[in-house]
Amino acid sequence: MITCFDTVAKTQIPVSLEAPALPPAANWIDAFRPDAAEIVFLRRALGFEPPTYERLSEIENSSRLYAVGDRLYLSTPMIYQDQGGIVRATPLGFVVGKDRLLTVHFEPIAACDFKRLSGQSGDRPSSGGYGALLAILDSIVDYLADELEMLANQLDTYSHVIFRHDDRRATRASGDDAGERSLRRVLRNLGRVGGHASRIGEGLLGISRMAPFVIHMAGETLLPEARAKIKTIVRDVSSLTDYERHLSDKIQFLLDATLGMINVDQNDIFKVLTLVSVVGIPPTLIASMYGMNFKNMPELDWTYGYPYGLVLIALSALIPLAWFKWRGWF
Repeated sequence: MITCFDTVAKTQIPVSLEAPALPPAANWIDAFRPDAAEIVFLRRALGFEPPTYERLSEIENSSRLYAVGDRLYLSTPMIYQDQGGIVRATPLGFVVGKDRLLTVHFEPIAACDFKRLSGQSGDRPSSGGYGALLAILDSIVDYLADELEMLANQLDTYSHVIFRHDDRRATRASGDDAGERSLRRVLRNLGRVGGHASRIGEGLLGISRMAPFVIHMAGETLLPEARAKIKTIVRDVSSLTDYERHLSDKIQFLLDATLGMINVDQNDIFKVLTLVSVVGIPPTLIASMYGMNFKNMPELDWTYGYPYGLVLIALSALIPLAWFKWRGWF
C-alpha cells in the first residue's frame, strides 16, 4: 500500500498507481508491503528501485547507511506488535532526497502513523525530503519515549508485587501456593519487559547512527534549522538511551529479586517438611518399640499402660516442637 503525505500542511494526498508522477506537494511517500505493481509505480515516479526486505534486514552498518548519488539510504530496526500482542522488531527503511522521502516497511509501525505526525506541534515544519525525515524521526523518538515511560510504570507495579508479596500472601484454600505462582507470573512478565526494552534500545541505536550520517552526507542541502533539529533529536536519543539502560539495570535487579523470593518460598516449604520429619521421628520410634511382640514387656500388664504410651508419644512430638519454636525456626 502506497500513501502520500504533505508533512508541512500535515495532510494526506490521494495518489493513483496510474498517475504519471507523484503529486508535487507530497514530500513523504510511505510504502507498506509494496506489491509488484506498486514497486513499478515507485520506480517510475521516483526514478530508483525501492529497497527490498532482505536489503533492509542486513545488520552491517555499510548496508544500513549509504549514499547513491544525491539520495541517502537509511534503515533501522523498529518495534511493532504482532497479532498476539508480542513486541517484535522489523526493519524500517528510508530513501531521502532533496525533495522527497520514501519510507518502506513490511509491518504496521505505530511510530510512523501519520496521525501522530499530525498531532505534533512546536517548531515550524521543514519542507522537502529532509523536512519529512526530521518530522518522522521526531515522531519515532516521541513514540519510543512513551514506550519507555509505559515500561517504567509496569516495572513499578512489578516491584510493588515483589516486595509486598509477604504482606499480601493469598490463603491456601485450594492447596496451592498462590504467592509463588504470582511471582512466577511476574518473572515471565519481567522477561517480556526486558525484551521490549532491548528492542527499543536497538531502535535508538539505529537513530543515533543515522543522524550523524545525515548531517555529514547532506552537506549544504541541510538548512541550519534542520541541522539544529537533528542535533536536538540526537540529544533526545542520547537521554533515552541512558534511560533505557537504567530500565535494563532495574529489570535485572527485579529478576534477581524475584528469583530470590521464589527461593525463599521454596526454602520455607523445605523447612516445614524438615520440621515435620524431625518431629515425627520420636513418636514413630516409641510406637514401633511398643508395637514389638516380645513376651516379657512389663508395660503390657499395666492398668494405665495404654494412656502412658499415648502421653509418651504426644510428649515426644511436643517437646521438639517447643524447642524449634524457642529457637525461632518457625
